[in-house]
Amino acid sequence: MQTMTIPDDAPENRWFHLCTEDDLAGPNAFVTTRVGAVPLVAQNIKGRVVAFRNVCTHRFAVIHGEPAGCGPLRCPYHGWSFDADGVPVGLPFNPTDFQLEAEGRRRLALHPASLARCGRLVFVRVAAGGPSLEEELGAALFARLAALSDAFPRRGDAMEPEDGWERIEATNLRLHLAPDQALVLHSAAPPGAGQRFSRTVTFHPATADAELPA
Repeated sequence: MQTMTIPDDAPENRWFHLCTEDDLAGPNAFVTTRVGAVPLVAQNIKGRVVAFRNVCTHRFAVIHGEPAGCGPLRCPYHGWSFDADGVPVGLPFNPTDFQLEAEGRRRLALHPASLARCGRLVFVRVAAGGPSLEEELGAALFARLAALSDAFPRRGDAMEPEDGWERIEATNLRLHLAPDQALVLHSAAPPGAGQRFSRTVTFHPATADAELPA
């Protein structure tokens, strides 16, 4: 059987910004996206944030259909639920219908996706291996994004970027830094994803006199 090689610059091999840590802070909080034809999900499962292909390995149904929400990692088709390792642990009617023992469940574990953080920013990638997020962004840009994300922790009312604001771009992420100390973060939908997967949020410093990074 011939193995298909994905080009290094294919979307599946690139990092894409997904959300911020606070979007995944609560139990069972999840955020989804799509890269090319591959649906992805990042989810908080018992305090552990993990990322998988958002497709059940049993009948290949999409698990979470919304861009974000709160609910167990449970397939709507047969009600299978998965743990933080992607292994199905809740199988209704397993003794009569599926009869899966531990090894059989492990073979049906969800396909993992890559997840990385830059400060409070969360990024995902379809490919399990490849350059780190810091390597892809470059050390200087990685450090700047991390510092800005930590310096602007408080969500606020939506603001539109204006002339004179500093603009920073990284993968699908655009940050607009206002002279009056506001940060507008816009995540464009990755290639293959609909506009419902784009996200924009405005952040402010924790306090008015907070020291901001240069």
